[in-house]
Amino acid sequence: MENVRLRDDEGVLILRLGAVGDVIRTLPCLARLRESLPRVRIGWVVEPSAARLLPGPPWLDRTLIFPRNSLGPGQMLRRPAAGTRALRSFISELRSFDARLVLDFQGTAKSAILALTSGAPMRLGFDRTGSREGSFLLSTSRIRPSSLRLNRVRKNLELLAPLGLPESGLRFPLAPAPGSPAVKAFLAELHGRTRIVVHAGTSTRQAHKRWPAERFARLVSLMAREGFAPILTWGPGEKPLVVRIQRLSSDAAILAPPTELPEIRELIAGCHLFVGNDTGPMHLAWSQGTPVVVLFGSTDPLINGPMGHGHRVLAPAWSDGPPFPVRGDPRPMHRIEPEQVLESVLELLPPRACRGDLVPVP
Repeated sequence: MENVRLRDDEGVLILRLGAVGDVIRTLPCLARLRESLPRVRIGWVVEPSAARLLPGPPWLDRTLIFPRNSLGPGQMLRRPAAGTRALRSFISELRSFDARLVLDFQGTAKSAILALTSGAPMRLGFDRTGSREGSFLLSTSRIRPSSLRLNRVRKNLELLAPLGLPESGLRFPLAPAPGSPAVKAFLAELHGRTRIVVHAGTSTRQAHKRWPAERFARLVSLMAREGFAPILTWGPGEKPLVVRIQRLSSDAAILAPPTELPEIRELIAGCHLFVGNDTGPMHLAWSQGTPVVVLFGSTDPLINGPMGHGHRVLAPAWSDGPPFPVRGDPRPMHRIEPEQVLESVLELLPPRACRGDLVPVP
């Protein structure tokens, strides 16, 4: 495949709509594009859930928010005119960006249709081995991933190969932290203690990734006995789960204040360690330098695990090689015991006498 050459002020459109973890793992591609092509225009099509993580200039010239909330089946039945207006407005904005090249990191029918709708003459995506729903049929150029079990960050970077960009280290240009007074006050109360974020939730659709609440409760009890401050963080619809864990642990855990995505990023950055399932907050933690202990069941740790040193991945269902577990099976999560997780926590944390305090990232 011939290299793609872009002139100054030509538009490059990134398609990675969601979920949060997938958007985070596409950020190194944005960084490499901007650092190598400082004068091209870069836009990103994203869904509302992850939009607040994306940076503005100089990294990103325009964020185009796909109106998913207005286009769901329920909304279209109740307010079809409003949904139609939102879609028309989005398409108008999409075309006005005047992209010459679309990079389809999503690899689904929806993203492929959006790439075509943009009017870009060049649409670069993965071939049938790296995409779904026949999306590769609408690409003008296709990349075959070098492995079916390639870490998602590496796979995304391989899509940039036709641009001939120089290699560089991984950078995650997130939006500036909001400086939440509530998060700052919460962390100040725990000053001097070893703070460990424990994120027990997952999206409803990804419930198979969720470690049982009873085991989280046992884990936070063990952490508290070690003198740590285990902090239960939670997202939309997850408060009943963390309240249950707190009750089962006899209040050994500390309940975090209500946070949205930017605030939870700030809270994680102000802690010494993150423990949780394979979720967006886990990727938010490791990508900004917080060590993680992550629990894997039926999802592949090679594809979805953290990168770099200083992390621990517990994935006993994958340790013996094939046959690997069937994705969506919740049973492999039950092979992980709280005592194993605590052991990994103790391995990552330095001796108590050497543990300094932290402040949230700016």
